[in-house]
Amino acid sequence: MSYPLYFEETPTLYMEFKGIGVEKAYLINIGKNITKYRKKRGYSSQELGDLIDMEKSNLIPIEKGRINTTALTLLKIANALDIEVQDLFDFS
Repeated sequence: MSYPLYFEETPTLYMEFKGIGVEKAYLINIGKNITKYRKKRGYSSQELGDLIDMEKSNLIPIEKGRINTTALTLLKIANALDIEVQDLFDFS
């Protein structure tokens, strides 16, 4: 399986998570971006969950990178945060 070049080209992503696997690092960074944009909008986890019709208890594992969520959930999150889905995948 090949991975996007930015895993090799982005030292922060690669170095911070080396040893836990690329897939896990990917999920963690998506979650960090969700949290970053949520806080930037001034939303609590509960408020974002309400906006996307998701329980806070289901949103938190996504933000922590513990689960591999669906593309549709990422679309709902991006729409609620008024960002593009690809912003969630910007690990720079």
